[in-house]
Amino acid sequence: MIKRYIKNHEILSFIFLTFLFSWTIWVMLYISSKNWAMLEIINTLGAFGPGIMSIILTGFLYKKKGLKALLTRLTKWRYNLIYYIIAVFYWIASIYIFYLICKFFGSKGKVTFINTKPYYILGGFIYTLLLGGPLGEEIGWRGFLLPRLQKRLNPFYSSIVLGIIWSCWHLPLFFIAGTCQYGIPFFVFIMVGIINTIIITWIFNRTNGSLIFPILFHTCINMTWLGLLVGAEAFAITNIYKFSIVQVVIMIFVVRDMFKNSKYGRVTVDNGDIVVIGENK
Repeated sequence: MIKRYIKNHEILSFIFLTFLFSWTIWVMLYISSKNWAMLEIINTLGAFGPGIMSIILTGFLYKKKGLKALLTRLTKWRYNLIYYIIAVFYWIASIYIFYLICKFFGSKGKVTFINTKPYYILGGFIYTLLLGGPLGEEIGWRGFLLPRLQKRLNPFYSSIVLGIIWSCWHLPLFFIAGTCQYGIPFFVFIMVGIINTIIITWIFNRTNGSLIFPILFHTCINMTWLGLLVGAEAFAITNIYKFSIVQVVIMIFVVRDMFKNSKYGRVTVDNGDIVVIGENK
């Protein structure tokens, strides 16, 4: 009875359980002592909510076959180099180039690279990947939820829905001092979340549902905000309307391709198995 209900309502079940898991942990963090070690440990545990729920629901509904279909997408890496370049450099390049353009026209504020030594960047990448959210989240958001949304909606509308859900999932963190979200206007966060989701969906479909690229993209987003570019967050928020125009221009090309290929190159799911409609090479 319960299994049949969950299977008939996979999207709502995933959203409910993911929010319940993560929000319970973050509420505990909010009312507990707020020392740095406690913040990092509990915040990280909450960030793994989407991935944990994805694995639990997939195993519960589709057993080993479903889990294999989900987890093997972490190994799908043989795709055009351009997708790696976009996943790694899109966000940091868009922020820094936008900053240089604004500075040229006299905007105030400063954005600098905190440290460009290879060992620092590699260490920051590994830390962010494992503990900063991407690995724990993307197995859920893109591994479980996005294919199911795309079974009902085209990639663009799926991205809008997922972007809002993804952003709202972070809501408790806006009230916890010491988190990356604390002090950021929520409407700005939602807007950026939708923009990021559109790009990630495009890459996800272009790479036939590989989870490597969403994880890379998400990791590099978080690295930008967590200190690789000092001042990036404040500068982007201060110039949010100008930044939005730049992002919308980029979105035009991505969204055009999404609608052009809305029936092809779209990753969905059927009885736990990933289905790629019109595989991209």
